[in-house]
Amino acid sequence: MRHVRLGALILAVLTLAVWGQDKSKKAIELVYDDVQVLKQQVQELRARVDQNAEEIRVIQDQLKSLADLVRQAMSGQSGVQEGLRAVPAQYQDILRKLDQLTLDLQKITADLAVREPQTATATAPEEERRPTQAPVKRPAESRPQTPPATAPPPAPTMSPQEAYSVAYNDYLKGNYDLAVESFKLYRQQFPESPLADNALYWIGECRYSQRMFEEAIDAFDELVMTYPQGDKAAAAYLKKGLSFIELGRKPEALAALKLLVAKYPLEEEARIAQDKIRELTEK
Repeated sequence: MRHVRLGALILAVLTLAVWGQDKSKKAIELVYDDVQVLKQQVQELRARVDQNAEEIRVIQDQLKSLADLVRQAMSGQSGVQEGLRAVPAQYQDILRKLDQLTLDLQKITADLAVREPQTATATAPEEERRPTQAPVKRPAESRPQTPPATAPPPAPTMSPQEAYSVAYNDYLKGNYDLAVESFKLYRQQFPESPLADNALYWIGECRYSQRMFEEAIDAFDELVMTYPQGDKAAAAYLKKGLSFIELGRKPEALAALKLLVAKYPLEEEARIAQDKIRELTEK
């Protein structure tokens, strides 16, 4: 009986030993599997890191290329600015001469228009032109008449700003003749004022509003010749062209508007002038 119990005990001990070995083996296998999974994850992380590093290098190359383009653009811009500064001053002289030639052409055209009726009168029959009375004899010697002295402008009683405001308010109210006289007086009393060119411009605007387009053109011509760099020069060219349009003088209108676009291409008046040029050329 005792031998039977001892055999059962030994069998139980062997069974526990075998079970323990199987359990340890399974634990080792699980750890091995975990290690393999970790190795695979590490390899994937390394691949991602290498990929990210490559993408970073590509981005760095792109940034470098972009920086080179920016530097080239900045150097090109500085080159353009240098080129603009290097534009010779003779260009402004050419534009002034072109303005003078345009004015001369307009005066010649006006002279021809005035002389046509005189020529027709000169070619009339001699009987019609023969005087009915004997001409009055002039004395053999005549003393030259002394031209009247020009009266100096009256002393200003208002400040430049007050005088300009008064004249401009007359223009806004439609008192164009009064505004013209006020602006003329302003230019006489304050010839060095920075608003002297504006006063001359509003004289032209008054005549334009009165449909006195010839007088308006004279005022605008005086402005662009006296103040070619003034802030009203572009507007004067535009209203000069519009005055020619109102007079039906299309060639002179196109010349004035094209000159405006050439001299002041960035001004708002240049855009309006381009629209007017298209309208005139399409008719």
